[in-house]
Amino acid sequence: MKKALSLVILGSVCAGALGFGLSSLGAHAAEVERGYISVYSEASEEAAPNMAKITLSVETSDRDITKATEANKQAANASIEAVKKLLDTSKGETIKTTAFNVSPEYTYKGNVRTFVRYNARNSVEVTIKDVSKLGKIISTALNNGANVVSNLSYLLDTNEESCNKLIQQAAKQARARANAAASAMGTSIDGVKSANVQCTTNDYQRPMYRMSLKSAENAMDAAAGVPTEEGTIKLRANVDASFFVK
Repeated sequence: MKKALSLVILGSVCAGALGFGLSSLGAHAAEVERGYISVYSEASEEAAPNMAKITLSVETSDRDITKATEANKQAANASIEAVKKLLDTSKGETIKTTAFNVSPEYTYKGNVRTFVRYNARNSVEVTIKDVSKLGKIISTALNNGANVVSNLSYLLDTNEESCNKLIQQAAKQARARANAAASAMGTSIDGVKSANVQCTTNDYQRPMYRMSLKSAENAMDAAAGVPTEEGTIKLRANVDASFFVK
């Protein structure tokens, strides 16, 4: 009698365990198989850049390292002081040193290395908020000691508000597309499964060009300035989203 009772109890426990396992498996399967629709949407606008950055450098050379560095110091100081007069620091316009180096230059013939000279380079980055005066800044720097211009880029200084507006447009369009697709398939959307949101600009850089101090003095008038054209910058927001369907 005791043996039979033990078998009945054991059977009840096994059945209960089996029932729990099937219930969990069914819930998991239902969650995995929940349908969804994925859509992509984009919104964009173009705007005139309201900020520019540029690198101005002074390169000097001499067989005497002291002469090379001293000449560089004088030209760099003259260039920096001239550019400073054109900047409005109250609006966040700045000039800062980004690099200074002195290195020897050699020529090689077979296994023989011959010293040529020392090259000194001093670079500063200029940030301006009034892009219309960029040309004058370049020509002023060139006429006062700088001889290399590089890394010219136009930027949008404040684009957070514009980004938020475009993201809202793209998100609404994504939901509308998901609604349209779900309706066409006889169902409707039921919440957001996932969403990837980005906002970017096509800020761009101009190529580097080089001009000697002498040619700069002969070729351009500092008052007139180097002609520049900032064009426009495209601001783009995109939403890659998935929506659950009922």
